[in-house]
Amino acid sequence: MDDSNKAFAKNLNWSHTDPQAPYPQSNPNLDGSTVPEVGGEKPESTDEIALDRWFHEQRGNKRVPKRLEVANEVLVTTGGPLKMTGNITLIDEDGSVTHSNSLNLCRCGGSKSKPICDDQHLEIEFFDGGAVSQLSDWMPVSRPQTVTVTAVKNGPLKFRGYLRIYNKKGQECITMGGALCRCGKSSKKPFCDNKQGCAGC
Repeated sequence: MDDSNKAFAKNLNWSHTDPQAPYPQSNPNLDGSTVPEVGGEKPESTDEIALDRWFHEQRGNKRVPKRLEVANEVLVTTGGPLKMTGNITLIDEDGSVTHSNSLNLCRCGGSKSKPICDDQHLEIEFFDGGAVSQLSDWMPVSRPQTVTVTAVKNGPLKFRGYLRIYNKKGQECITMGGALCRCGKSSKKPFCDNKQGCAGC
């Protein structure tokens, strides 16, 4: 990749740095009993910007992912994938863990490289208007967060952590957890309704 195609993310400067602070490896979106800060400016949206950087920092004797100033968001496209940005930990069906700042996740059920979209929605002529009808249960936050997404075998994409789910029509839902449909059959897309048996996930 040449320099003109690279996207860079600014490292987050913490005001209270504790190098000995514990940091969970299995679920990096949890900081003990703390909750996200509410209010202030939101981190810059990375819609349409490809970021594939997950920097590490030393915390005690462990190297852990560093949170970047990237908003945790999912753009629900019309008839296409879930375009996710943020400080993402993806746990695949086989238990493998990857970190990313930008993912295109299949929501039509046709991808041959699930949970990643491979444009099969074009082949199978998947159509969904991309409505986001669920109400928010959390306020916007100013501090960058982490989100863990788990691809459940023959099931949905379960996520835990702050996430703004939105579309180009101005609809949005801000929540701290839930399940996103990836078989294309839910009546509550982009959310899973778990009524269709998730066939094809």
